[in-house]
This record gives sequence, structure tokens and C-alpha cells, in this order.
Amino acid sequence: MERIASPKSTYLLEAGLEVLHQQSNEWRSEIAFWRDEVAFFYALVVRKTGKEVPVNSKSSIELIEAELIKITGGELDELQQEVDLHEYFLSHMLQARKEDQLDYREKHKQMAAKFDQFEKRFKALKMEIFKVVESLKKSLIIPQ
Repeated sequence: MERIASPKSTYLLEAGLEVLHQQSNEWRSEIAFWRDEVAFFYALVVRKTGKEVPVNSKSSIELIEAELIKITGGELDELQQEVDLHEYFLSHMLQARKEDQLDYREKHKQMAAKFDQFEKRFKALKMEIFKVVESLKKSLIIPQ
């Protein structure tokens, strides 16, 4: 199934390089925020619950922990490196006054899709975390 590009993505890819640079800076901010969120969720779900987790929630907690470790164990670093490299490429392209921007714009499009996929996956993980925490609250493991 082919993914349909959003109007915002299409607009951004046709925009000036300054707009694409701004989006790259927004990605950097999102990565920093995600790092903080992952640390918070890890502390909330994994550390705080400890061994007091009911058996029916144990597998959910283990899956959440594995996903949080996967995210912090390389995915966010990889995204950060890609954005930094992308910005480096933009800097060199502007210095050389290279007229052909197609490669840069194509890479930007690919990175935007990658960020969208990561964000959707991360939102689904957060929903799962909220469900687990809510069920733990009902079991009186986490004080309300």
C-alpha cells in the first residue's frame, strides 16, 4: 500500500531551504523531548512498579520495557545523527551554492516519513503505558 503524502509535507518539500532547516530544528527538539518522555515512562512503569506487578500485567510491563530500551538503545541516537548529517549536507549545499536541491529534498521527505512512523509508534506505546498504569491504579499498586 502506497502512503499518501500529507499536504503539509508536500508544502514543506516545495518550500525554501530555510523552512526545511526550521523543520530539522523542530525534529531536534522532538528528539530531546522524546528522550525526557522515555526516561519518565521508564521510571514510572518499570522502576516504580518493581516486583509488585500482578501476573496479568507482567507481560505488558515487559513489552513496554523492551520497547523503551529499544528506543533509548539506539533509535533516538540514530534519528539525531540523521538530522545532524542532514543539516551538515544543507550547510555544504548552501556554501557551494549548488543549484540541484533534489537530493536534499528527497532525503528530507524520507526523514519526515521516518519521523512520522516513529511518532505513531511512540504514541501507541504511550497509550499502552497509560492502560497499564490505569490497571495498576485499579489494583491499588500505584496510589491515586
